[in-house]
Amino acid sequence: MWIRTLLVALFAVAFVPAACRSPVDRVFALPLDHPPTEADWESAVPLRAQARGGRTTRADETSVDADAVHKATASCHHGTQAPPVDLEVRAFYTTERMYLRLTWSDPTLHRGPGWIWNGSSWRRGPIGQDGVAVLWGGGVEGFACAKACHLADFRMAGPRAFADYQMATPEGWGRLDLWEWKAGWGSLDGAADDLFLGPGGREPDVPGERFVENLVRDAGGPMEAPAPEPGAQAPAFVDRAPPSGRTEVEATGRWTAGRWSVTFSRALRGTDPGDVVLEPGDVYPVGIALLDGVNEDHNAVAEPVRIWLVPRQGPDSETREARFGSE
Repeated sequence: MWIRTLLVALFAVAFVPAACRSPVDRVFALPLDHPPTEADWESAVPLRAQARGGRTTRADETSVDADAVHKATASCHHGTQAPPVDLEVRAFYTTERMYLRLTWSDPTLHRGPGWIWNGSSWRRGPIGQDGVAVLWGGGVEGFACAKACHLADFRMAGPRAFADYQMATPEGWGRLDLWEWKAGWGSLDGAADDLFLGPGGREPDVPGERFVENLVRDAGGPMEAPAPEPGAQAPAFVDRAPPSGRTEVEATGRWTAGRWSVTFSRALRGTDPGDVVLEPGDVYPVGIALLDGVNEDHNAVAEPVRIWLVPRQGPDSETREARFGSE
């Protein structure tokens, strides 16, 4: 009954006129007894946010604002002229798995240096890739993705400013679970990798190369490709995943009408000691970063996105404040 009441309230929020609507301040991950269907995703009320601060392939971004030199603070939001990227976040979970869908605007499709059959031969695509990363900050007091982004180098070349950044956890944070998806990994739907962010930077849960560039064969085409027929495409990177530890996080992407929709899933409990353990009833802050045809310089949501795994029975009054903080 409690879940039904919450669903009614959420649908009411969804259909109130925009001028009267109160903002949703967290993602409601509702419990299901089956993997979410497209109908489930379409009915879910999204949390809407904007990612900004990096580069895209859609604007002249030669200028850098006054926050380019971060003084002594850790921040990767160095402020270009790129427009913000609209983002929607939805989530569900079952007794076994978590499902997280991120949808964002991106009119320029980049699957990396993949392959296209032009009717007579295979040709490489452009280098840039679209992608998304989710950094789980559960258990870290004051977690914010920006605190893990450090200015590594800053230099001038004529009128232009260049800044290099390194992602690494600050002292006291330890290892944080990191899920990453790129459009050119593994297939034309992209693929995910199971990583962590630690004091030394971004590392895989299990060492070794997973996604290997789909290089040229002797015959002039990619080493892995479908039959050369009109419209045929081959991914930029093929998957050489080890048997365990790097395939727990699954993700597929779909690009339609200028929007990416990427759906992650993973067991509620991963096998790596650093994997976030997802418990019904708890709230998890996450940092979200988007790549738009560039390799490193991401756009990020400034504040953590909170994902609440709505329990199958209502939370009692004693635990509510502990889960949400004072509101």
